[in-house]
Amino acid sequence: MPSFDEQSGVFDPNLGVTGALHDVSNALTVLLGWVSEARAAGASPEAVEHALGMVEQRARVARDLARRAIGAGPSVLAREDDLDAIVVDALDALAVESQHAEVRLAQLGAGGGGRVRGADDISQILTNLVMNALAYAPRGSQITVEAKTQDRLLVLEVADEGPGIEPARASSVFRGDSTREGGTGVGLRHARAVARAAGGNLVLVRGAARQRGARFRLTWPRADTLAPAPPMSKPASPVLQGQRVLILEDDADVAILLETALGARGAHITLATTAEELASAAKDVHDAALIDLSPIATDVQGAIDELRRGSPDLALVFISGSAVGIPELLTTSGARWVRKPFEIAEVLAALTESRTKR
Repeated sequence: MPSFDEQSGVFDPNLGVTGALHDVSNALTVLLGWVSEARAAGASPEAVEHALGMVEQRARVARDLARRAIGAGPSVLAREDDLDAIVVDALDALAVESQHAEVRLAQLGAGGGGRVRGADDISQILTNLVMNALAYAPRGSQITVEAKTQDRLLVLEVADEGPGIEPARASSVFRGDSTREGGTGVGLRHARAVARAAGGNLVLVRGAARQRGARFRLTWPRADTLAPAPPMSKPASPVLQGQRVLILEDDADVAILLETALGARGAHITLATTAEELASAAKDVHDAALIDLSPIATDVQGAIDELRRGSPDLALVFISGSAVGIPELLTTSGARWVRKPFEIAEVLAALTESRTKR
């Protein structure tokens, strides 16, 4: 899922992965809220059933986002739906979050939307905008979501009653400028990139001088103005079918990315995050290993020797941010090196090369 980098003017696959992880995080936050609802004391069977339905829905969303980020899912404009239905589903999913924030969610202009292609992306952008608004909206206030038609575009506006955004930051908020506690600045940048990739846009709308809060406007092409939808993307090729791959990585985001990407291509994954976990896993036979040097920095050679004892024919690929490559003492072991940050294609190429030259 590539994202548009406004500074370079090109699509950046690394930004796409970061944006996808951000959206997965949002989906999991919503999911955990519904888990709490299902476990609430005194919840009726109907309420529990509804909460579990929401949990399943958000889990599917998170899975699909992750799969698309590694090239194993549908394209941006894959699914078509009615804009009003997208808004209803997104706001229903956010009911727990709005309840915790003590902020009302209101849908305006029902019936003013139309058919759009890219329903899943619109839903994620809307979720992002509403969750941002909930972070700033005062208790007892209201967030409004309005859908309408404007020429060949469908327009979705999200407005809150919070402190608003200073005019000087109107552009920088889409370049990673965030004042939200714990915020990374990824969400709005990624949301705008996805909108522009689909032929739309996301902007901050200036209100009247005395108008409180922030208002974001998402524009998206109507389905009837677009060429026929492209065919669904083919699943990732199972180039690692049946391969037993050991991954040592202490960065959770990178570990999840590698586990998902390689698993989607047929590999059986064993994941370790520490030298101790690696030592335990090394007792089993593996066809290949992706090794981050950080967890074994105190005894790299010892860890590799232990791996070789359990798997003499192991294909070895080091993943490291080091600018000088892998340690000289390992260069004779037939290992390959992929420098962080990397793309999945680089890892696959290194694994393939290591396997063919063992």
